[in-house]
Amino acid sequence: MMNTPHPRPKIAVIGAGWAGLSAAVTLARHADVTLFEAGRQAGGRARTLAGNTDGFGFLDNGQHILLGAYRGVLRLMKTIGSDPRAAFLRVPLHWHMHGGLQFRALPLPAPLHILGGVLLARRAPTAFKAKLLADMSDLQKSARLGQPDTTVAQWLKQRNVPRAAVMQFWQPLVWGALNTPLETASLRVLCNVLSDGVLTKKSGSDYLLPKQDLGAIVAEPALADLQRLGADIRLETRVCRLNTLPDGKVLVNGEAFDAAVPATAPYHAAALLPEGTPEHVQTAYQNLRYHAITTVYLRYAEPVRLPAPLTGLADGTVQWLLCRGRLGLPENEVSAVISVSDRVGAFANRAWADKAHADLKRILPHLGEPEAVRVITEKRATTAADAPPPDLSWLHRHRIFPAGDYLHPDYPATLEAAVQSGFASAEACLQSLSDAV
Repeated sequence: MMNTPHPRPKIAVIGAGWAGLSAAVTLARHADVTLFEAGRQAGGRARTLAGNTDGFGFLDNGQHILLGAYRGVLRLMKTIGSDPRAAFLRVPLHWHMHGGLQFRALPLPAPLHILGGVLLARRAPTAFKAKLLADMSDLQKSARLGQPDTTVAQWLKQRNVPRAAVMQFWQPLVWGALNTPLETASLRVLCNVLSDGVLTKKSGSDYLLPKQDLGAIVAEPALADLQRLGADIRLETRVCRLNTLPDGKVLVNGEAFDAAVPATAPYHAAALLPEGTPEHVQTAYQNLRYHAITTVYLRYAEPVRLPAPLTGLADGTVQWLLCRGRLGLPENEVSAVISVSDRVGAFANRAWADKAHADLKRILPHLGEPEAVRVITEKRATTAADAPPPDLSWLHRHRIFPAGDYLHPDYPATLEAAVQSGFASAEACLQSLSDAV
């Protein structure tokens, strides 16, 4: 007697951000996928702004900076047929603080590419560089030994790190990578970022600077891939609370699925959790904290040429300035990034733009007034990197497999964390359904 093949499972993915898209493109190769997205476009908190661009080359909802160590993002792009060479300008790490610490990664094996770069750093006394290298070494040692977690601020205090090093290296690093104040940022997460992303492989420390809008890089090719695979894509479709059925299926907007992957922002995901979700899970979601990121796009009458692809300011409102001309975009455009902007200040858009322009003029004093500005603040851009993610075991037993950047056990809330989480949720979902057969 011939074995009857099992029908493909029917799985709902809720949310078309980078986590949801990663989960969906993985699942669609093994299951019938329905993708729900409340908005008109895919991309989530890393998306192209639709509508009027005010004459800029393109506008994303923030200036995203990726790293060569983003293996998950690069894997996703390969899966959906998106070319990283067309998408990104790959630049070896170049740390350039205006008027302060400046070094480049050397053409040496990791971690010597960084250590050697620091030794040859400009505008830094020998004692400053020696202390920075010693602190980096201690951080690696802490990671290897698995020491109890603490905050970055506490560690800096214990190490007697001078204020100059905090302002010119540690704070810009932590704010940029973790989008969390030093006082609450997890040292363990910072260790993971450095060991996995920067110090392990030379190419991992490269900047990947988007030359295309984020929609063209991931969202659009991912949707095209899903359509090719027969997925049911439902944009502008909001999902209400999930319900679990006695037969183990999950009810999504009145439709039964074999499993569900909620991949929305955590403040939306919490509202999707079914009745009966344990209190400790609900509490973990409720206790998540968020920080904002503000991006200021500026366009000038003349070309803007900054000294480095990413030029930092240790004591400005802006932490990083990116000259868009380096990306093949108009040479008169600049994007300015203010991480943890909720802690920096509560300003109107015009004030953010004025402050960004003032910071830029510190580097280029002869620059005229901008012709156009655009200010975008994501008020809950990321969860704070200060607490472990919620325990999802109960949800998994009920065939609900949440995905999202905030759920990565080791990394801060980044695009890489979102993609890896999407992959992991999809794989856990498929494994669970396979085990149940």
